[in-house]
Amino acid sequence: MERRQRHLVLIAARSFAAKLATPTLIADARGNLVYYNEAAARIIGRSHTDVGDVPASRWAELFAPETLEAEPLPPEQTPGGAALLEGRPAHGSFAMLGLDGRPRELAVAAFPVLSPPEERGVVRAIFW
Repeated sequence: MERRQRHLVLIAARSFAAKLATPTLIADARGNLVYYNEAAARIIGRSHTDVGDVPASRWAELFAPETLEAEPLPPEQTPGGAALLEGRPAHGSFAMLGLDGRPRELAVAAFPVLSPPEERGVVRAIFW
């Protein structure tokens, strides 16, 4: 997929997510968190406007993901990580620390958006 098409996919995914009542986040092909909607902000603990984009390397530091048994959970083992790295839909539950300092238990479904299997692309995750 050429660069311009990837950019358009990201814009379309973000626009769609902004209209949803379901908490939704969008990550780019490098795993950077590039958008989450207002419903997601209530769970994450701060708005995307306040936080901005989050590089893939900072996800674990900011959100401290862990298993429901309180074991550290590497980002690549989260549903979003599986969707990005393996190019397949994934679902799972885990705990994280909200940016407001409160712990959260989440169920997450993540899937690649319009990307052929041989290319990594945009990932959308919905959670509750």
